Amino acid sequence: MSPSKTPTPLDPISTWRAWQTLTIIYTILLNRQIRRRWLLEQKCMQNRPLRERFRPVIFLEPIPTLRKPNTNPNKEATNNPFNETTMDKLRTRVALLRARVEKGKELASEIERRMVQYPPIRFPTHFCHNCVEDGERVEVLLTTCGHRVCRTCIEYGVNENGVYECSICFAPTGFVARSPVVFVKDYGEKKGEVAPILKKGEVAV
Repeated sequence: MSPSKTPTPLDPISTWRAWQTLTIIYTILLNRQIRRRWLLEQKCMQNRPLRERFRPVIFLEPIPTLRKPNTNPNKEATNNPFNETTMDKLRTRVALLRARVEKGKELASEIERRMVQYPPIRFPTHFCHNCVEDGERVEVLLTTCGHRVCRTCIEYGVNENGVYECSICFAPTGFVARSPVVFVKDYGEKKGEVAPILKKGEVAV
């Protein structure tokens, strides 16, 4: 057998289009996993009393569209395939989307495993999405991007500015308050400000 030939490398425009296509494919796959988890959340809650139901916060990712490349090698633009910085950002985005797809599969599979576990788990969907610790053993908070995280994992995920970065979305996020907004006047501080728990980026829904 003759040795295989080295494939001809793609030109910059074709390479850019290929990576753009991958962002679309992985975004579609990610949304499938997000919807899968949402359906499992609904299935686990449908037979529980209203006071025991968790309200999931789940958002689908907007699916990007193919864009016409900027063929001017001298112009810096987000759609310029000749700009190495642009290409590096595109490759990084694809890598993050792929990682999120794999994590989405893991979360959905973990919920399915907990749903059939014996003895039964009271809340199969309520666990830390990082360390998989059960929500009845540790305090688990809901992020505004739709993930659950325990206090321990929050401490490890806080950046130098004191903001928590979701290890699944790879982006800064806040937390959904589990109780109504409480004014600081109830804590003996200045009227009109929010309570300390809401100063850390938490929002009430």
